[in-house]
Amino acid sequence: MATGTGSSAGWEEQLGEARERLRIERRRVVDEREAFRAFRSRVDSVAAETVQPAQRSGGAMRETAPAPGSGLVAVRDAYVETVMSVPHYEDEYDDTYERSVAAEFGPELAYALARTSRFHAEYKRSLLAAADTAVEERERFLKTVRSETESVERAATRLSPIAAETESMAGTADPDAGFGALDASRARAKVLLGDCDRIAARRQRELAAHERDLALGDDIDLPTYLYQDLAVTYPVLSAVGAVGDRLDALVNRIERSMAETA
Repeated sequence: MATGTGSSAGWEEQLGEARERLRIERRRVVDEREAFRAFRSRVDSVAAETVQPAQRSGGAMRETAPAPGSGLVAVRDAYVETVMSVPHYEDEYDDTYERSVAAEFGPELAYALARTSRFHAEYKRSLLAAADTAVEERERFLKTVRSETESVERAATRLSPIAAETESMAGTADPDAGFGALDASRARAKVLLGDCDRIAARRQRELAAHERDLALGDDIDLPTYLYQDLAVTYPVLSAVGAVGDRLDALVNRIERSMAETA
């Protein structure tokens, strides 16, 4: 069975670490979503800067305008105090203001916000739309994190009794048990192997669905993104593989004992 790699010892710990990583990721995504909501609200209250039509004053014509850059400063302050102030920002990103807005909103809007002199109306419209998109992206990813959490929990729940029964069957490979008992133990072990295969197959389908929904890129998938700092990148498949390896070893011992009794 091709379910991944990993020793039988510690598979529960691997899934525990995956659960903890998902808990942290969920907290971070929620923080970012709320930060972008707050940022959008503040941007909405910043007046766009436009040069007013010429006015006559003391017999001379003059133009009136807000202080150059005042709106852009307000936008920058709002971004720094919301998006760049989430608790994990330094650990996760540690970008400058310009690099951060370029990553979130694209290089053109980043240039307009960081390198021009006035917060024009078109900048404001684009920025409000980009902030909405950032919130929506966090909402979608939060849904994926919830789905991934359910997937890990479901696999752990199904795998735990299989692992427990595998351990309880360790003594059934004794040649003294008799051919019939050995044959029954082998049949049961193969049923459990089939259960492991089904858990792995469902997990693969769920990972494929995540990949279709997120489109993270050709060089990274969801488990790599989430679990790259853990001992194993695919903790569920590794756990299934560990239990499956124990079952394979048990079947081999049973069959050797059956050969001895023949």
